Amino acid sequence: MRTFRFRFSKLIILLQIAAMVLAAAAIAYTVYRMITLGFGDASLIIQYVLLLLFGVGAIVIFSAMLIRSVYIVGKNEIILRFGLIKSVYKIKEIESIRLFSKTNKLVLYFKNEKYTVISVKPEWYNDFIREVLSHNLNIRYDVSITDKDEE
Repeated sequence: MRTFRFRFSKLIILLQIAAMVLAAAAIAYTVYRMITLGFGDASLIIQYVLLLLFGVGAIVIFSAMLIRSVYIVGKNEIILRFGLIKSVYKIKEIESIRLFSKTNKLVLYFKNEKYTVISVKPEWYNDFIREVLSHNLNIRYDVSITDKDEE
């Protein structure tokens, strides 16, 4: 089994960190309000609970995305772990792999006419392709270098 980290742009990483900081600030502000205002009526309690749940949920989701977003190429399948979400692609169902050199995108095409774009560092494309092809030699691999192929 081989692991390839999901590639996020710097902007996305900064936005995820900003969202976690904002969620932590919302939790801190809610706790401050709980201490200063108390638990007056039912609507205030519901507001506190919802703000705390959303804040904790945002921190869990965004930190999981940063920490645990990987492609795992196993013997029979490719597993995409995107934070808390897990997707499984069977290697035997992959029909072809195409590298679009103009846009620098690596795409897996499946027998059921579906496809997925692989988002790892471009330097890892060859290793990723080699790993997938080592588990199924019937997969066709090609590189598209013209606009005509990408249409």
